[in-house]
Amino acid sequence: MTHHRLRPTSLAAALVATALLAVAAACGQVAQAQAATTCKPPSRYPSSGYFTSLTVSGTSWTTGRKLTLAYYRCRTKNGRAGTCRTRVLRYRCTEKRNRIPTEINARVTCKRGSRTIVHTYQQNT
Repeated sequence: MTHHRLRPTSLAAALVATALLAVAAACGQVAQAQAATTCKPPSRYPSSGYFTSLTVSGTSWTTGRKLTLAYYRCRTKNGRAGTCRTRVLRYRCTEKRNRIPTEINARVTCKRGSRTIVHTYQQNT
């Protein structure tokens, strides 16, 4: 039976390589946990229109659906085609709209720290 002795530099290099692989694996798990997930938006739009998409990152689908409806309520306090100017469920939201006389198509991005919720909707005016 042959015994191989590792030189101190080889042993140190092997330990460093093992540590780097462990860190890389942990980073991959964190990145995977923070990846954006597309989920089913709320099925019932409160008025004439519909939610077209919902994507969450760093939070749950349930929170995404709750925020989507809460944002709608905030927005329509200022009229059917109103905008929301306050935080919603402690998220800061921005909205980009395309509007024609008969409808509004919008993308809403809400952030709270590393958590992000994006939803789109189409509303008839």
